[in-house]
Amino acid sequence: MPSSFVFRFEKVLDWYKKREEEEEKKLAKLKMNYMEEESKLRIIEREKELGEIKLLENIEDINLGIIIRFYIERKKEDIKIQNDKLRVLSEEIAKQRDTLLLWEKKKKSMEKLKERDLFLYELKLKKLEDIILDENGIARYLRRDEIS
Repeated sequence: MPSSFVFRFEKVLDWYKKREEEEEKKLAKLKMNYMEEESKLRIIEREKELGEIKLLENIEDINLGIIIRFYIERKKEDIKIQNDKLRVLSEEIAKQRDTLLLWEKKKKSMEKLKERDLFLYELKLKKLEDIILDENGIARYLRRDEIS
């Protein structure tokens, strides 16, 4: 690749790359948040299961049963809240993927333009080189004729 080639939209391409990286970071952060919230959901579900087991173990104690039922109901509400959080995060992840895809497409189209420009530049260089070689050949031929 010739070192004198300068892509006319290099700054735009660099900006697209930077935006793509930023969007990738945002997506990674959202995925991490999703995994954390999913982990919290599993903990809440496990706590609810333990409450249900405790309720079955203490079926004769009415006062304890009431407290445990309240605990289980609270865990059910927490599970609904957590599922809503996961749904919202899932939607945000989908939107973020679309945004990332948009920047990837923009970057890719700019890279294709750069490749095309480089090809045309190299083609021009080759034609110029051919012209110079032809002129040198003609000059040598004419000098040889003058010498003879």
